[in-house]
Amino acid sequence: MTLFDGIVVATDSEEVAAVCRAMGAAVEMTAASHASGTDRVAEVAARPAYAGYDVIVNVQGDEPFIEEEPVAEAARLVIEGWPIGTVATPIRTLEALRDPAVVKVVRRDDGGALYFSRAPVPFCRDREPTPADLASGRYLRHLGVYAYSPAALARLVSLPPAELEEIERLEQLRALAAGIEIGVAVVEAGEGGVDTIEDARRAEARLLAPAQ
Repeated sequence: MTLFDGIVVATDSEEVAAVCRAMGAAVEMTAASHASGTDRVAEVAARPAYAGYDVIVNVQGDEPFIEEEPVAEAARLVIEGWPIGTVATPIRTLEALRDPAVVKVVRRDDGGALYFSRAPVPFCRDREPTPADLASGRYLRHLGVYAYSPAALARLVSLPPAELEEIERLEQLRALAAGIEIGVAVVEAGEGGVDTIEDARRAEARLLAPAQ
């Protein structure tokens, strides 16, 4: 990607660090006690070497196939003034809508996040959503990329876990519960993250497949 001014792998694993360094990647070692990748990114972002950056992007390790558009869109939202930016894509299938491993997001009219959930939201009370419904911008699958202003990131990791966050096991609900707005850009297509054993098997098969 040519989008970034700097790219760094933040990890507490010497094994991961060795692989990344062998590929020529910059690596920052972090504490092993972090509860989330957000805490890990915040530790690195607070170091003097990174003090001059206006936007901090967290591409999580469970999104190995993320492409440039979602990352650029998340960063754009922060540049435009949102404290946090993230992205979503139409969910497209009833199977994905009902899958608790697939995180859904509902947006406000201005593109801000109303809520993230593992439940099938929005819930269509009177009928099943049609394929046209699922392909629209009303039913959205969240993609695991975030951009932050430095101030928003520092505030977020200073907060205790929120009750809704612990119920849903979704860290982004901490921001919404505290009144930190999250802008959500919609992209036409996006790869799902690696959240289950089956996801990991599919990812491994893709990575090991011969180049086309």
